[in-house]
Amino acid sequence: MNSDESEMREAVRALAAALETMLNLIKADALPTTPEAQRLMRKVMTYLDETSGQINDSARSGEILSVASALNRLVISAREQILDDAVAASPLPDHLDM
Repeated sequence: MNSDESEMREAVRALAAALETMLNLIKADALPTTPEAQRLMRKVMTYLDETSGQINDSARSGEILSVASALNRLVISAREQILDDAVAASPLPDHLDM
């Protein structure tokens, strides 16, 4: 396997991880409820919309890898914010007395 092929595989993995995370959030009905989480999700959707043509039309795996990695980081940030918000809104304390 050459370097370009390895980079392309890594790019596809990063893109698949981002999309899988988004799908899991949707399946779990983990909707962004706070302004920060909503801002992050809008940023993810805008970035995905703006770069989808670049991903489809790029002949160089390095370009796809950088876009996929950035998208993955954005999605993970949004997921973490959604989860943090859910924990903060939970009526149960984080650690119950034992």
